[in-house]
Amino acid sequence: MTRVVKSTAEGIAVVERDGPPGSGVLLDVAAASICGTDLHLARFGALPFVLGHELAGRVGGVPYAIEPTLFCGHCAQCGIGATQRCVGCLSLMGFFSDGGMADAVRVPESALVPLPDTLPLADACLVEPLAVAIHAVRRAELQPGQTVAVVGGGSIGLAVVAALVADGYQPMLDARHPHQQAAAERLGARIGAMPGAHVVIEATGSDSGLARCCELVRPAGRIVLVGVFHGMVPLPGMVALQKEIVLAGTTTYGRHQGRRETEEAAALLASSPEIAATLITHRFPLAEARQAFAIAGDRSSGSIKVVIEP
Repeated sequence: MTRVVKSTAEGIAVVERDGPPGSGVLLDVAAASICGTDLHLARFGALPFVLGHELAGRVGGVPYAIEPTLFCGHCAQCGIGATQRCVGCLSLMGFFSDGGMADAVRVPESALVPLPDTLPLADACLVEPLAVAIHAVRRAELQPGQTVAVVGGGSIGLAVVAALVADGYQPMLDARHPHQQAAAERLGARIGAMPGAHVVIEATGSDSGLARCCELVRPAGRIVLVGVFHGMVPLPGMVALQKEIVLAGTTTYGRHQGRRETEEAAALLASSPEIAATLITHRFPLAEARQAFAIAGDRSSGSIKVVIEP
């Protein structure tokens, strides 16, 4: 029997099933972190699939992180390394198909991301969200000497801060909660508004967050959307037109110069252990998944990234 985390009519629950979800090689899960998408999905009540796409574990005793995007590998976009724009069969583990928040899960062998020896497996669940941040920073198309601000101090906003600092920038962070601000400073950001930034990265997925980005960006500046908008993107029309703002979308991660961005994320986590030490604020055993979700959804708890460890 395999224990898995599902969203039920009674809330988050750990249930047993006959075997591991998914198909492919067997991964013994060591750590799975809770994403904002997981929290959003759980609001819908009973769901037929297992949650979780930020995970790491062992296959035959060898440690790996998981790249949970599933793509065809044959279309034109996949051919140029833009697997995040696959037009064939793009999907994501744990998003309307079984994920890996479980004792064990089966994954395609192509999803395995080898880990540096110096990266603790318990922290490697951050490979996926940090890869999202690395890709967003790449979409920012920053030039040397330009200024950059980040709006939103959740786990993705702070991961973007870490990726920017690794690229040699000192971003400003506009965040609501004191513990988020303290985390950003620990990672190398400055706190407060930066009117006139060349680039502003939106990491809230909210109307107010995008409006704030439009306030902070300079005329002809660039806003990168890494926060997830589940409906229409509420762009303040007159401000966007008058400033001639460039809006850049971004989704997940792909390949850059032949290398997976998930591999870049693993390397950055290994070389900068303060990223995991700063982002991971809570760890829970799998049996306490309901409490883990409650903490992850309550910013007043001081949570940033909550990890479940089977």
